[in-house]
Amino acid sequence: MALFRGEGRRQGDLVSGRNLSRVCCLANTQAPECAESLGRLEDRLREGGYEIVDEPGTVEDGAQVLLVLGGDGFLMECLHRYDFPQQPIFGVNFGTVGFHMNPQSCLDDVVEILTSGNYQADEHPVLRVNAELEDGRQEELFAFNDVLLERQTRQSVRFSVFLDGVIFNKFAGDGFVVATAAGSTAYNLAAGGPAVHPELAAMVVTPLYPHQAVPFSSVRFSLAVPLDRSLVFVAEDLPKRGMRLVADGRPLDGASRVEVLDSARRITLLRAENMGFAEVLSRKIIGG
Repeated sequence: MALFRGEGRRQGDLVSGRNLSRVCCLANTQAPECAESLGRLEDRLREGGYEIVDEPGTVEDGAQVLLVLGGDGFLMECLHRYDFPQQPIFGVNFGTVGFHMNPQSCLDDVVEILTSGNYQADEHPVLRVNAELEDGRQEELFAFNDVLLERQTRQSVRFSVFLDGVIFNKFAGDGFVVATAAGSTAYNLAAGGPAVHPELAAMVVTPLYPHQAVPFSSVRFSLAVPLDRSLVFVAEDLPKRGMRLVADGRPLDGASRVEVLDSARRITLLRAENMGFAEVLSRKIIGG
């Protein structure tokens, strides 16, 4: 087995039919086509000698690999519902973009792919968010894709941004998005930030509509930060300029201080051949 470079990529036997027997299939049954495909997939797995389990559980006594049928949004839902499972995940896209998912054409070959180990495994970090609210409460959240800090009212937000305890910027504007490499092609990219290769152990910080008047000195560019560093955002002029925290689409109003750092949790996504970062970026983001 090849070693990771950064949060990198592995080929082959991270998990294969030679050493796994239990699979959990999670599907967005709200979509009829997805529900129909689930039944056919489970039949193929049983014929291939796999045991189907109802819940992910743990690697030791539950599933050893998860098959997720849906879009990127359903994948996010599964990650949070099952507390960022340790098992590798093979996703099949039934959504619109499906950046983290394999194409539906892979369904007929899933048993062969798993058994042969003919895939690549991308390991992605999960961010931890320590939030202090205006009323003094403390909250801990986790994010696979991104953490959004945005204005909660009609007023722009103002806060101090610290990198490893050192003041980096006094910001005024709509906020920031802090994205992992996995989440860099979502809101971050739409806001003008860079797409980050999954082998780079980094998070990227992109400002949202910064005020450009000189008195504010708001940063106007994205910043790539090593994953082992800490970012802290301290809101100012509260409660007039309220700040909302959104972790993977899950909102929390009234944040006054937010720390974003690596949680040490990891999610492993399995990709079929010809579904590496460059191929997917070209097909699903750039086009042509």
